[in-house]
Order: sequence, then structure tokens, then C-alpha cells
Amino acid sequence: MKKPLSILLTVIATVSLVAVDSVCGYPARKNIELGLREVKIGDLSSSGLTISFHVWMQNNSSRNYALVSYQYQVLINEKEYFRQPVSLERSIDLPAGSQAVINFPVRISYQYLKPYLTEARQQATCRLSGDLVFQDEKKKTEKVSLNLRADFPIFKLPQIRFLSLLVRDLTLGGADFDFRFVLGNPNPYDLLIQNINLELLLEGRSVYSGQLAGDKTLAAGESKTYSLPLMLDFFEQGRELREGLEKDQPSFTLKLRIEADSAWGWLDFPLEATAAIGKEFRR
Repeated sequence: MKKPLSILLTVIATVSLVAVDSVCGYPARKNIELGLREVKIGDLSSSGLTISFHVWMQNNSSRNYALVSYQYQVLINEKEYFRQPVSLERSIDLPAGSQAVINFPVRISYQYLKPYLTEARQQATCRLSGDLVFQDEKKKTEKVSLNLRADFPIFKLPQIRFLSLLVRDLTLGGADFDFRFVLGNPNPYDLLIQNINLELLLEGRSVYSGQLAGDKTLAAGESKTYSLPLMLDFFEQGRELREGLEKDQPSFTLKLRIEADSAWGWLDFPLEATAAIGKEFRR
């Protein structure tokens, strides 16, 4: 049995119980019924995401039950990815005539998905199926099947590309220039960027730290150019920066922290790029 490390599935044992008098007035077909309340996608980043299946459990009988174990398998694009039986250390009570909600979070790491994806696939399907085993006061068990499905995105990090420095002034005492870069969104959905915190380093030394102003939203497949005007005082900040900037191609490192909303939920991720950049002089 293969055991990939890309999915972690745990049951949150904290549940809320809601008393009910009847089940919509219809005769119960089973003592215990299951249904999907909602699916939430969270923790979306360049490395993966978490799919949370919120399931309601309905006890239609006059007997008290408890969830004692379950077995499940996870499939990506209908290919088996993970299978495991689980015995709960603490059973989850489901009294007669009550309902409970339980969360099945599935953590997916993109680095392990390649064998399960077709070329240029922008999203995939996760299926969670298995059996939940309940036990009543007389230790009689009842098995209920579970079969859940959700689509999830293959998120790609925005791409950074440096443009040449736009230098207006470069003397022994200081420099006045624009640091320019392009940020591209390779995803098939918009990134509604709320904040970009950045740090810029010249030859390994920080020369700016703060938030990027202006319109930051990136539509699907869009690239946008950003410009950061800078003035350096070499007498105050040291001649090492002047020597670095005087090179034909100074080395810059750009570190970004991006917060954005998207069709798949909230994103919070870092970006970093380092490159030697040419200069363009303008007065």
C-alpha cells in the first residue's frame, strides 16, 4: 500500500449537537444518514491547500449512537492516492434524534500531484470516500458510506521579471533612480491583490522596506509593471552602495509578501527574486 505524504486527513472531534423532533416529516430510510453541508478551500499557497468537507450526521433512530471508527481513501482525478483505516481514541456521540457536524480536512501538497494531473491542467478533483462505523449502547455496529467530491485549483506563484534601472542621477554623493519590475499572474483567475509588502536589497544591503502603492490587482494572465522611485545618500549609507550601483549590472534582490483574494479564497504568500540589472540613464 502506497503512503504518499501529500495528504493529511484528520477528524476534528469537537462537534456541536442539535436536537431535532423529526426528520422533515419523512420516514427515515436509515438509522443514521450523512450529508455534505459545505466544502471550504483554505490555506491556499504555492505549496498546496486544504479542502475541508463539512459533513452532517443525522441519527433518525431512538437509540444512542457513537462514531467509533472509519476507513477512507482519497482519489485525485479518480486515481487512488491514499487509503487508511482509523480508530478514534475518543468516540463522537450521536444521541437519539440528534444531528452533528464533523469536519474532514484534507491537506494537499502540489509537489506530489504530478503523476495524477494531465498536462496544463489548471484544476483537479479530490474525492473522499469510505465507511463510518457507529456503535449503539448494546455495542451493535452500523456502517454508513461516505462519498464526497470537490474541485481544487493548481495555484501558480506570480512571476517576477526585473527591468533595467531608470537612473536620473548618479554621483559620488548619491543616486536618484527608479527600480522597476514586472509581476505576472499565470493563473486562469484574477488575483485581487490587497497588499504588497516589499524589501529591496542592493548588493545584499537593504535600501528600501515598505508597502507598494498603486493599483495592484492582476487579472487572469495579466502582467503589470511597478516602479519604485529611490534616492540614496552614499555619505550616510556608505560607499559600498555607490560601488555596487556603479557596476555595469548591479545585483538586486526583491522580497515580496502578497495578500490577495481570488475565486478560490484568500491567498498569503512570499515571493523572492535576485538578478543583475542593467542601467538606463535619463535626465
